[in-house]
Amino acid sequence: MNINDYTGRRYDFRRYNCWHHVRAVRADVGIDTPAFDVAAPSGADAMFTEGFRDSRGLVRVYEPQDFDAVLMGERHGSRILWHSGVYYGGYVSHCELAARQVKLEALADIRARFQEIQFWR
Repeated sequence: MNINDYTGRRYDFRRYNCWHHVRAVRADVGIDTPAFDVAAPSGADAMFTEGFRDSRGLVRVYEPQDFDAVLMGERHGSRILWHSGVYYGGYVSHCELAARQVKLEALADIRARFQEIQFWR
């Protein structure tokens, strides 16, 4: 599996959102990843409150390895809006809202944009 195979894939919140992407990439390398109900943006925010409210077996780690799930939080007032992607070789593959597609971005660039970064295995 080549992480770049996902780059450019169309993003659609209802059909292929950031958590769908995490599950798809990890499944391609044989990693089972729990499903979460993120049918609405508020559902995604609730799921990721302070990380996972119920991680369903995922464990938070502090040094990423290839194919770890990445949670990225951006502060909006008193709230944190969460987004997710997959770590690979110093990059994060994730659904980019503005581009409406999957992008592969350097972790350093992700860290510069998001105030909260968590890795889950």
